[in-house]
Amino acid sequence: QYGFVNHALELLVIRNYGPAVWEDIKKEAQLDEEGQFLVRIIYDDSKTYDLVAAASKVLNLNAGEILQMFGKMFFVFCQESGYDTILRVLGSNVREFLQNLDALHDHLATIYPGMRAPSFRCTDAEKGKGLILHYYSEREGLQDIVIGIIKTVAQQIHGTEIDMKVIQQRNEECDHIQFLIEEKESKEEDYYEDLDRFEENGTQESRISPYTFCKAFPFHIIFDRDLVVTQCGNAIYRVLPQLQPGNCSLLSVFSLVRPHIDISFHGILSHINTVFVLRTKEGLLDVEKLESEDELTGTEISCLRLKGQMIYLSEADSILFLCSPSVMNLDDLTRRGLYLSDIPLHDATRDLVLLGEQFREEYKLTQELEILTDRLQHTLRALEDEKKKTDT
Repeated sequence: QYGFVNHALELLVIRNYGPAVWEDIKKEAQLDEEGQFLVRIIYDDSKTYDLVAAASKVLNLNAGEILQMFGKMFFVFCQESGYDTILRVLGSNVREFLQNLDALHDHLATIYPGMRAPSFRCTDAEKGKGLILHYYSEREGLQDIVIGIIKTVAQQIHGTEIDMKVIQQRNEECDHIQFLIEEKESKEEDYYEDLDRFEENGTQESRISPYTFCKAFPFHIIFDRDLVVTQCGNAIYRVLPQLQPGNCSLLSVFSLVRPHIDISFHGILSHINTVFVLRTKEGLLDVEKLESEDELTGTEISCLRLKGQMIYLSEADSILFLCSPSVMNLDDLTRRGLYLSDIPLHDATRDLVLLGEQFREEYKLTQELEILTDRLQHTLRALEDEKKKTDT
């Protein structure tokens, strides 16, 4: 994982207990890292676990307490790193914030290639008020971080206090952890009930032909209850001719990246408010082989990711996947056989691709500068140590 997790843990200890205690923790964890952890460098997960175990021993606190404290500090670290605004606009309440968290993670994955972020989805609690947060992560034992972060977000951003507890651990029957979240004083308890009372305005029926729709929305797929593709956009069909309407199953072409559910018509309907990311299966896309410095895995380079929303079409009893290609820059776009002209003018992906081209160069410079700064600080400390030796 990237160094911002370890760096936030370092800040937690230094700000609350002092630099000397942090050095003791690193020594206990048998880490020989010189200087601070670098945000844009990938470290092995084992270092994080070793640091938490060492902090627990040195500070005489159980791991759960430390991880919840870390969750609070990680929120502060995100604010100080410039993510305060985006965190505040994710949603007007805790539920909406959590429902949009995956979209933020998916965006950050374009900034930090190879980042393996957790995934979240919300469902209503069966009894009374509250919601159930489903937490999926390939890393075990970090659920207390989630509690610390979300409690802090609820308090600092939404001005509300919440109770949060684990109600389902990961086991053979359940592949994820579930939390029950209850607001102590909910200001919007009737919000979702009020939405159901709106009536559709009686407007004259209007239709758009499939030809016009496929041209206006070149990145879309419509499929029926059997997950058979019945229509797709012009751009998708050009790069994936396997999507023959009426003769192709969605499962034969795509795998689901987000959310973490089995692809089924009912499963998609139950997560209709979630951002969906589909990825083509290997070998289907005619990818141009380019020599590049991308840090992506071979699987990511040889596949096309489509990110968007699922919309239920009641009149056809089908689902419309309205999406955009998830690419980082122009090279990423062209090697998949796509062009900037394929992306419609109304789609912000055009701007993101062009910005990504500029960001890639700036990111490399920032990464190199961070490494150089750390080396200079290390050299300065070494010089100061030598100076002390000569003075004595």
